[in-house]
Amino acid sequence: MFSTKRYSKQLLDLGIEGMEVDVSTINKAMNTLNELNEIERILKKIRYNVRADIRQIRRDCMTKLREVDESANTKKGIIGRKKSVSKIIQEKKTLAKEKDLTIKTYEVVENTIDNYLDQIENSRTYIKNSMERGVVSK
Repeated sequence: MFSTKRYSKQLLDLGIEGMEVDVSTINKAMNTLNELNEIERILKKIRYNVRADIRQIRRDCMTKLREVDESANTKKGIIGRKKSVSKIIQEKKTLAKEKDLTIKTYEVVENTIDNYLDQIENSRTYIKNSMERGVVSK
């Protein structure tokens, strides 16, 4: 599992922000299309990994919640008292809150990726339309 900072750095390293869509010649248009296809392939891999990490976070939280439930039935301490119901509920709420906050940071990365993929699709359409209209010269 990677941190969201690492994913953000990977996105930054792709150089999508400020990328120029050049359709002045057929070669430049084709090179831009190839570049967009490669970036799209990488983005989809990153998105897959982000989603896998989100699933892992959820699984980890479920495991921790089960552990809290199991610890509720075990006696603790010298006197041998069980945990109070309010303490168990508080632990579960804390775990759920941590899970939600962590997942939200991954969802921000995933939304950024989705936005980039939409931009790539729009750019691809623009390039293809430009080529069909003959805007690009040979």
